[in-house]
Amino acid sequence: MAINTYSVNEANNVGLGQVGSAVLDDGESVASIGDKKVVAITMFEDCTFTTMTQSSAGITGTGTSTHGNSITNSDTIPQGVTIFGNWSAVTLATGLCICYLG
Repeated sequence: MAINTYSVNEANNVGLGQVGSAVLDDGESVASIGDKKVVAITMFEDCTFTTMTQSSAGITGTGTSTHGNSITNSDTIPQGVTIFGNWSAVTLATGLCICYLG
């Protein structure tokens, strides 16, 4: 089920993490669970990632960084930041974070 097909109450529950989550520590990963994808990631520590696979190849941005629309393991996302997206696989290189499913 895609996130845009949830009712208003269900969509609010996704935002509260009630669909499920996974806490990742150095080197751990999470992949799609059934039709659920990673829809948000909150950093408990400064984090770097080795994998952040978009769930749809049709989803692209207009990134202007030197490496396009990809996050590389040289990009550090600071503690306390939450990023939103739709990823089918996430692998944490360093740090501690929680991945919310939706």
